[in-house]
Amino acid sequence: MKIVKNHFITHKFGGSSLADANRFKAVKQILSGKKEIIVVSAIKGTTSTLQHSLDIAREGDNYLPDLKVLEDRHIALINTLISKNSKNLLKSITEDFEFIHNILNTVKTIRSYATEIQNFVLGFGEIWSAKILNAYLNLYGNSEYLDASSILYSYVENEVVCIDWEKSYAELVQFVNNKDFDQLVVTGFIAKTLSGQRTILGRNGSDYSGAIFAKLFKAKCLYIWTDVDGIYTAHPQKVKSAFVIEQLSYKEAHELAYFGASVLYPMTVLPVESENIPLYIKNSFNPTAKGTYISQESIITPYMIKGITYVSDIALINIEGAGLIGVAGTAARIFQILKDINVSVILISQASSEHSICFAINNRKMDLAVKTLQEQLHMQISGNLVGKITANPDCSIVAAVGEEMIGAIGVAGKICDTLAKANVNIRAIAQGSSERNISVVINNSDINKALQALHAGFYLSSKTLSIGLIGPGAIGKTLLKQISDELEHLKTKYQVNLCVRGIMDSQHMLLENTAINLNKWEENLKKSKDAANMTQFTQHILSDDVPNAVIIDCTASLEISKKYLDFAKKGINIITPNKHASGGSTLEFYQELKSTVRENNCQYLYEATVCAGLPIINTISDLIKTGDEITAIEGVVSGTLSYIFSELAIGRKFSDVVTDAKKLGYTEPDPREDLSGKDIGRKLICLAREIGYDVSLNEIEIVNLVPPSLRKCTQEEFMTRLTQCDASMHEMVEEANKNDKKLRYVASIKADKTFSVAIQSYAKDHPFNRLRGTDNMLIIHSKRYCNNQPIIIQGPGAGAEVTAAGVFADLLRLSASI
Repeated sequence: MKIVKNHFITHKFGGSSLADANRFKAVKQILSGKKEIIVVSAIKGTTSTLQHSLDIAREGDNYLPDLKVLEDRHIALINTLISKNSKNLLKSITEDFEFIHNILNTVKTIRSYATEIQNFVLGFGEIWSAKILNAYLNLYGNSEYLDASSILYSYVENEVVCIDWEKSYAELVQFVNNKDFDQLVVTGFIAKTLSGQRTILGRNGSDYSGAIFAKLFKAKCLYIWTDVDGIYTAHPQKVKSAFVIEQLSYKEAHELAYFGASVLYPMTVLPVESENIPLYIKNSFNPTAKGTYISQESIITPYMIKGITYVSDIALINIEGAGLIGVAGTAARIFQILKDINVSVILISQASSEHSICFAINNRKMDLAVKTLQEQLHMQISGNLVGKITANPDCSIVAAVGEEMIGAIGVAGKICDTLAKANVNIRAIAQGSSERNISVVINNSDINKALQALHAGFYLSSKTLSIGLIGPGAIGKTLLKQISDELEHLKTKYQVNLCVRGIMDSQHMLLENTAINLNKWEENLKKSKDAANMTQFTQHILSDDVPNAVIIDCTASLEISKKYLDFAKKGINIITPNKHASGGSTLEFYQELKSTVRENNCQYLYEATVCAGLPIINTISDLIKTGDEITAIEGVVSGTLSYIFSELAIGRKFSDVVTDAKKLGYTEPDPREDLSGKDIGRKLICLAREIGYDVSLNEIEIVNLVPPSLRKCTQEEFMTRLTQCDASMHEMVEEANKNDKKLRYVASIKADKTFSVAIQSYAKDHPFNRLRGTDNMLIIHSKRYCNNQPIIIQGPGAGAEVTAAGVFADLLRLSASI
């Protein structure tokens, strides 16, 4: 047989694909039986067991039980797959185990083993799996066995395993000469040194073997069969929404493999790339899945990047000093020092000032690198030319990879912005001249957040918010219904995933690692055995799996509003219709909250604190941001009081109107909460503070509609004695009618910087007298919108639907900003 270009297809099967007899049978089903080179790893767990046995023997302990289990496993596999003509194979494997036993016995005696012994022992696993598969395939066809260590020459240069291609090819030609086979089963992982000793190809050497033999046989293509569907856009265990990349270029595959794409070993790409041999990554457990195709060309996709990968256990070394500035050869000397001690530099970053240079290396080499640099640069350090050499061992590198990044404007900016919004600090950044890889160094603790944020930020998955809702009362319940109704639409059209992961009332909480089923949350919350616990609830919402967290407070609780500082310090966004933090707290608390939110790069959104879902807060904010100056505000900002005064205007009694409003659900359970004016006062403070006034509740003149005699009685007594207010209210209405005016309960910020909540009378053509039912209205006077043309905002100002909609709008505003 001669080696002819594109004659063979090469397959490589990993250990999980050969875990037991059923997997061997599945491998046979995958194969065609014709023109195939089949490179195999050891049966799953074999290499680690052999290594463990070596280590046990070195410690002087009993290695026999583990070795016996491994031998029995292989013998059982042979007996299951090859019932006949297996005598010679069984004898061969039994002799191998006896030989290993003798080696281990020697190791146990001398309490040591050399690397050559280790390499020799570890290579047996591939020999056994290849022999077993070859014997099994020969039951159905014409298969041949090849021990790669008989023809494959390797050597190590700068800690990299290299192949002597010329000698190996010559040996292979000699091997296939006068051979006739349809399938050739080859041992992965093992080779021989230039002096002829059996050795191994190192970590993931079996994949490398597959690529090596694809090149040697000038194969049509190479299939690497694993236990996943291909190369994913991100690590699927860290980014649940990651998906398989259908096609990559060799260059993209290099970048992804180097930075930790676990299904592809970096060295695997080189041999097939040199011969332009297409490479497929496929799943032996799901062989019909398309997998990932790797070739010379990259396909155009809708995404700017193909994938996000990472490598952890990185140390970032930083060298600073005036002696680095403008001195030729300084960087070269630093890296020569590292080369001399076999420390590989993974990433380099230097500012144009040249005052400092930082680089990333493997954590294991950090102490050696720092110690050697300090020794070798001793003169520069003592002469203050090099200030200090520092190391941070708790780092990871995250890399965004893709051909579409080349020449694209704003990719680095988007990466930095996305990570900033997820509260991830970048310690160093680097981009190669090819522009297909941008890498950033971050803290190990931020790796999950970073991967999630970047994956969503580049539209490889939906932007996910981890949501915790406190207070599933009327507003909270309605909000959850609104979110549930729009969830799929938001995912499909806007790639926004609103993931409600926690709901808490005053007694219980419902927590889920994924999304809570919003169709059954009430039932599940009642069944929940988890008692309400704010610390546990907060920690759950602040998940490593979702980079952006938000707590929505739908209560009217002062105590919960006091927790906002704790939320913000943890980087949790806050959305609420609760007025206490913005309008009821002390000025010092409000200012500290705003400051903490800024410092921790999170958001505090409270549109629904004033006039439910009407766009009040954002309108005022936009005016101020664009340079306008608010001069005065007057508004009917309570739906309850709007209804009451609208009904009074048509001649109804005050007591009857309040009673009806309570029945209709417009008032608080105790109507005095509304009639006291304090709630409106808090809303006025929200507006005043938004404009920039430092004001507290005690500075506002509030007209309390509840007479002093009814303020301390029970709720029932108050409702009974409410008729006592009818006469005085009727008198006020009549007085206004005489002057052709109507009464309204109005919150005002006047041009002279005074604040009031009081009953005011207005001409019938005034905008306030257009109000009906529970409508609210705010009139904003500014330098731009002055005289007779102020901004008027009118709409429903009460009710769970519109208030929940205001909160929902803030939630979507937050998702857009991340």
